[in-house]
Amino acid sequence: MRKVMRLAFIAMAGFACVPTVVRAQQQMPPVPVDKEVRIGKLDNGLTYYIRHNEYPKNQVDFYIAQKVGSILEEDNQRGLAHFLEHMCFNGTRNFPGNSMIKWLESVGVKFGQNLNAYTSIDETVYRISSVPTERIGVQDSCLMILCDWADGLLLDGKEIDEERSVIHEEWRSQTPPSMRIVEKLLPEIYPGSRYAYRLPIGTMEVVDNFPHQALRDYYEKWYRPDLQGIVVVGDIDVDRIEGKIKEMFSKIETPVNPAERVYYPVADNEKPIVAFGADKEQSNYVAQLMFKYDALPDSLKGTMADVTTEYLLDMAEMMLQMRLNELGQKADAPFAVAAASHQEFLMAKTKQAFQLVMVPKGNTFDEGLKAVYREALRAKRGGFTATEYARCRTEYLSQLEKAYNNRNQQENKTLAESYVRNFIDKKPIPGIETEYQMMSMIVNQIPVEAVNQVFSQLISDKNLVVLGLMPEREGEACPTHEEVLALLSQVEAEDIAPYVDNVKNEPLVSELPAAGKVVKENVLSDFGAKEWVLSNGAKVIVKKTDFKSDEISLTAVAKGGTSVYGNDKAADLLFMPAVLEQHGLGNFTNSDLGKLLAGKQVSLNIALDEYSRGLSGNTTPKDLKTYMEMIYMTFTGLNVTADEFASMQNLYKGLLQNQEENPNFVFQKKVQEFLYASPMKQVFGVSDIEKASREGILDIIHEQLANAGEFTFVFSGNFDEAELKALAEQYIGSLPSVKGKKAEVKYDSALEIKAGNEEKEFTMKMEVPQGSAAVIVSGKMPYSFKNRLLASMSAQIISTRLISEVREKEGAVYSIYTQGAQDRVAEVSVVYQTIFQVKPEKKDRAIEIIRNEFEKLAKETPAEELNKVKEFMVKQYAENEHTNSYWCAMIAGNELKPAEVCTEAAKVIEAITPKDLSAYVNEIMQQNNYRVLVMMPEK
Repeated sequence: MRKVMRLAFIAMAGFACVPTVVRAQQQMPPVPVDKEVRIGKLDNGLTYYIRHNEYPKNQVDFYIAQKVGSILEEDNQRGLAHFLEHMCFNGTRNFPGNSMIKWLESVGVKFGQNLNAYTSIDETVYRISSVPTERIGVQDSCLMILCDWADGLLLDGKEIDEERSVIHEEWRSQTPPSMRIVEKLLPEIYPGSRYAYRLPIGTMEVVDNFPHQALRDYYEKWYRPDLQGIVVVGDIDVDRIEGKIKEMFSKIETPVNPAERVYYPVADNEKPIVAFGADKEQSNYVAQLMFKYDALPDSLKGTMADVTTEYLLDMAEMMLQMRLNELGQKADAPFAVAAASHQEFLMAKTKQAFQLVMVPKGNTFDEGLKAVYREALRAKRGGFTATEYARCRTEYLSQLEKAYNNRNQQENKTLAESYVRNFIDKKPIPGIETEYQMMSMIVNQIPVEAVNQVFSQLISDKNLVVLGLMPEREGEACPTHEEVLALLSQVEAEDIAPYVDNVKNEPLVSELPAAGKVVKENVLSDFGAKEWVLSNGAKVIVKKTDFKSDEISLTAVAKGGTSVYGNDKAADLLFMPAVLEQHGLGNFTNSDLGKLLAGKQVSLNIALDEYSRGLSGNTTPKDLKTYMEMIYMTFTGLNVTADEFASMQNLYKGLLQNQEENPNFVFQKKVQEFLYASPMKQVFGVSDIEKASREGILDIIHEQLANAGEFTFVFSGNFDEAELKALAEQYIGSLPSVKGKKAEVKYDSALEIKAGNEEKEFTMKMEVPQGSAAVIVSGKMPYSFKNRLLASMSAQIISTRLISEVREKEGAVYSIYTQGAQDRVAEVSVVYQTIFQVKPEKKDRAIEIIRNEFEKLAKETPAEELNKVKEFMVKQYAENEHTNSYWCAMIAGNELKPAEVCTEAAKVIEAITPKDLSAYVNEIMQQNNYRVLVMMPEK
């Protein structure tokens, strides 16, 4: 019996005894299909999924999924599947040329963000998302686009030839050193398999030279209705959409004698496969242990065996990950970082793998590789404990409950992508109501022994693959097959003690201080919120919403920040974000906190910036008390032990120690040096990590959080007001404060982008010649909501122009866009940044075009271009205004720097004129802060 069948039977046996294979198959009922989705199949074989959903309101997502990918290419076609995906945006029956993109952007659908696609080994998926539904004609036109993609591509020879250079730049810019190594190793990983030579990007020899007809033939052969699925989810009339799908797509003919769609198997390996490779620009040593097993057969997909097997593997992954995290937080941890997962075996749908990925601390694999293998064997031999399993099961059920409670606010994207997975992979789609009831029952009947039995079958030297990546250095060779197997054999020979689950049995807040009181209440009518002033000076602003039934968001802010510290604190400030990301609270280490908070839906992030301080995150109504305890302890007991700190240093040194040979890292570092004078704004390196002081960092954090009276806490969500008020008085009102003291912003020009015009270029040795450029335009403008919109709008217009001019016409880049932002508190408050990789010989032309587009926009803004951006932003802000995080950010931002209150963004957007936008850009350009940095390959 194949291993996957055994896993499936064990899964079923977890809650019902299955004595024989025959009986097991008979007792594997199908998982019910969500009644809210309408599924149909046309006579020509095309499948469709339609679902009415109103989150967000007045929007709809369209997908077409193709069971077609690069695995179907012949040797002389490598790259055609991906090339074909590109061509879907370059001319169809009803939208010739680039008229599709132009039309979609005219109705608020932005290319790249709402209009995109991907090609992988076994599938190709296209999407048009966040489409406004008010106009029926827009819905029908989107279906027409899907129909054109299915059977109406023009594949014009001139368009094909122009796209070759774009894909060449994608290959150049999107093939990192790690992928170059993996591509060389694939024949060893997949011996004798088609998967060894089918990366979607293909070969540039094929991309540059294939005849036009070859792409047309590939399209006709594989883009056909029996391999296509249409998904439409949103605020639509299901009956009407179904009728239009039948009307449009039924006309597509079924090909005569269609080619068989083969899913290629991956052979088992009796002895371990070891594949290690090196590249001069590879930054890190990375090792990956993969324990292969067969994918679930089609006969079991969509059955109870499917969902229970997935659950058991999820539990094994979660428990092993927690063990690796705990080990990694020790000062003498043998690896910098390690992760466990179960997924497809690299690229193959027909094979799965439970895998462990590890980055060692030093420049050797030995101890780190042994450590992760040891943990896998520890779990195999000694099993997972009942207490570990109870925590992870509780966390699983808590997340499931949150999804169930928010069942009326499921996003279109989430639903649509689940239907895509059902079409391509036969993944179950029971709907959250059924899933909640079904899994709540099943999970509580599956014991930890079932997880242990599944995991023990996975971990074996049969079907083991060991993959390793490392920097290429003179005099240093990759480990041999024999050396790697010897390391694993050493671990196998050890007497590995079972895991001991140490859990703190004490409350997070050991001693509650006297509660504060709300001494003043105000109504903030502009925001539809209430303000409570607490006795310690802290303010709490609450906005009750029904956007999500089971969500409460928080943003807390205070003026002032780290600009008060001198350059002598630079190393501490550069490394401080690592501590803020992975700290403990009170007597609980970070690992202890993970165990304590299992089953609690709480997230709390801390940001201590130059001019402001803040906390943000979210929770659920049932976990609100725990969340308030976390806030209290963050202010009064944030801590990191000496061991944890040493572990963090080891982690980041392990990640950064070989970065100087990586062009992307070097360019990022040079950009920061080019833009900022302060050492506190640089990219930190190994020397900064070594200089950082645990005590110094904790002193800064404690100083920044010492006076809670300076903070305003904004809550938005579905809370009980009386409960929140009582908790705020207890856990925020009792925080230490200094009454009457309010920090002010201390501006430091060294922390702002340098003024003036400057262009600079440097060179670097590279394996693949690639130019990189950063064009930074900055200036000072007073903050207002309108100015914030103008910064974003102008950047969007320039981005669209650059895609047209630099990518499509010049073929100089694969990706290019401009980001524009108006900051609320910084002195240099407006920053436009265009950072991109470029064909070296096209560098000057690309930079010239960017400058020209800024200057043209400063003189005149065509109404047509502005109207497209307005359509997109009205839709975007309408969606934002129905999220708790948006209102938290808006209200908290107003506390930092008051401006005119805008609660209806659409009115402000619609009122902006072309003159407004050009005047804004012109004022920035007149300040003459235009900086260009270029990195070119050394000749």
